[in-house]
Amino acid sequence: MKVFLSWSGEMSQKVATALRDWLPLVIQSVKPFISNEDIDKGVRWSDMLAKELNDTSFGIICITPYNVNSSWMNFEAGAISKAIDRAQISPFLFRIEPANLKGPLSQFQATRYDKEDILRLLMTINERADPATQLSHELLKTEFDVWWPNLKSTLDKVTDNPLGENDTGYRWLLSASRLHQIQGSQDCKEIWVITPNLYQHSRDPGVRNTFVANLERGTIYRFIIPSSGSVSIEEDLREVSDKYPKQVLVKQIPLNDFHKIAVTDYVILNPNDGFHVFLELPISAEGYWIEVDGDEATLGLVARFRELAEQAFPCINLQNVATATVSH
Repeated sequence: MKVFLSWSGEMSQKVATALRDWLPLVIQSVKPFISNEDIDKGVRWSDMLAKELNDTSFGIICITPYNVNSSWMNFEAGAISKAIDRAQISPFLFRIEPANLKGPLSQFQATRYDKEDILRLLMTINERADPATQLSHELLKTEFDVWWPNLKSTLDKVTDNPLGENDTGYRWLLSASRLHQIQGSQDCKEIWVITPNLYQHSRDPGVRNTFVANLERGTIYRFIIPSSGSVSIEEDLREVSDKYPKQVLVKQIPLNDFHKIAVTDYVILNPNDGFHVFLELPISAEGYWIEVDGDEATLGLVARFRELAEQAFPCINLQNVATATVSH
């Protein structure tokens, strides 16, 4: 029988790989499938995945503290549940408790990283196997006891790597909160924020906390926004900027000029030295970001916005920016 192993993130992948290697040792008829290992290069991922799910008898979703709140993980859980009977899916909880599950993930019977709980999981998988290949309860228990130390040894060696994980479950995809953490952890001498909606940024508590901490460390902020009429900002953020008037600059440029070169929101760290460029993906109101990869692309964006920032448009202080109102 085919067992589909779903993962997202570095730790989750290690757990899925360990289960992929271990399950057939206990139940020989099990044929695990894990996407990163079992899809050949050049094969269309979506087509192959759909085929595998169609042929799958059981699904295991590997959940860790790093991907439990991932919208992507919950989305994948929903997709798997459409292809497989809900009773044949189990989130495998690694260093996380069932109470932490939310959304689609909370609808399934979870398996904790616990010897007895994992044995129950294998009994469930065995019951769904072809009767001709099912193991007796006694034989399954014997096989499990023999091979359990191997799985435990492998999983106990899985280490935490917070810097290599994102709460989205994908290293390349950053949530807004993760981007704030990066801004706060880096030695940022200057940060540029290019956005058509300054209020959207200022109302985020993560933005405010990072903004305050960086200003206290001497970071210079340059906001580049379109002059599209009234511009608003949260009152507490404006009050903070008033304490550091030389560190907070707002450049307003004509709306048409802005949209010609800024198709989304951008954040640039240290534009004058060792810069990093991040852009927001317009796929969710929650805010997802990626870092621009490649020296040429990064240099091009920095040069583009440097030219914009140095044009002869006046800088204004946030004291001159209207306070946000409930109408927003």
